[in-house]
Amino acid sequence: MTDAFNIFDSRRFGNVDIHDLRDGLSAIGVFPTSEEVELFMTRYDENHDRRLSMREFETAFLAQDSYYASMVSRRPSNYRYPIYRRDDCFSADTALEFKNMWRVHFKVEAQAEAVRKRLASNPYFNVYEAFNSLDLCDRDRLTADDFRRLVESRGFYVSYKEADQVLKKFDADHNGTVTYSEFSNEIRPKSPSKY
Repeated sequence: MTDAFNIFDSRRFGNVDIHDLRDGLSAIGVFPTSEEVELFMTRYDENHDRRLSMREFETAFLAQDSYYASMVSRRPSNYRYPIYRRDDCFSADTALEFKNMWRVHFKVEAQAEAVRKRLASNPYFNVYEAFNSLDLCDRDRLTADDFRRLVESRGFYVSYKEADQVLKKFDADHNGTVTYSEFSNEIRPKSPSKY
């Protein structure tokens, strides 16, 4: 993960901003739109300082499963001098998969934003009512079981682990539950409106 982060943190400041992301992505041959980079930053910038720390960057790329995440985190750096391309620290296959992972991130965030915009433009959709429809026990908090119950009511089987991963996308303070404000922040569009 250190090698991957250093592709973007070329000045070794310990964090990366939008410009560092765009520069690093173009250096490895990935050319996202400005909106895609903004959505990525918004998704993973937990403290809202418009910079990604190493920990925030890792969140985007490490597996949700702690066992596999620790396997990747413990790997030593492959950096060797001289370096000709920024992703020379990876084997050819790993470099290709890293690029593909970036493309998947951008595609998923763009699709999620399209859904958020559709919901926002629907005059019959109300975020508060959507939250209350999930919170059947009137706890003013949602749990993984609430998300699982919603998906299963639509005819799909969802494991607790999958429901927990959905909860983690909404749970900004990482306390295991989702409040209305966290739910609302995730449901509302993140990109600026274009008029």
